[in-house]
Amino acid sequence: MIQLNELHDLKWIGLSIFVAIFGLKLYLVPDDILGITIAGAGLALYSLALFIHLSSKTQPRVLWDEERGIVSIIRQWTVEVACARVLSSVPIGIDLSHSGRKVLQSMYTRFSNCPGGYLVFFIIRPVDNRTTRVGYLVRRSGLKLWKGLSQVNSLSSKVVTDIMILERAMRAAYPHLPVENASFQDIIATCTGGLETHAVI
Repeated sequence: MIQLNELHDLKWIGLSIFVAIFGLKLYLVPDDILGITIAGAGLALYSLALFIHLSSKTQPRVLWDEERGIVSIIRQWTVEVACARVLSSVPIGIDLSHSGRKVLQSMYTRFSNCPGGYLVFFIIRPVDNRTTRVGYLVRRSGLKLWKGLSQVNSLSSKVVTDIMILERAMRAAYPHLPVENASFQDIIATCTGGLETHAVI
């Protein structure tokens, strides 16, 4: 099920709907002056609101809780909290998929009991000589209310439990591989699709 705060293209879908309604009014009932005026006013107001929204965009605020290894990203309308664990030393050629099913099963049970969480599998391949790291990230998000700090605290408490279950599942699934806290850079890179963009501390 798609949540409202996850549908990033919602504003453009809304604009398309207003344009379509206005266009259909003009085409189907050109004599309905009142209807055309109302549709046109709605389109103008929505366009103005969209313009104000886009022109007032600011970079997200990023908070780093080093003690718990949690990154909180406060955007204009949403709040996102993420935490991750990595297998810091993965031998070349090892098959992680079989044991990964155990991790997925544990997290499926957790998210069934406490919905709203997401599990992300990621691989960090540095361009220098550092070792490749493989990990799992748990993430929760919600709509921003006021300054967003209350949402950060609420989501963080859930993520703390998520990451405890994830770490326990990873240690059971990969008993011979070291499980460590992911760094700030690893989490930000994973949350931004591999590029450390819009990170302001």
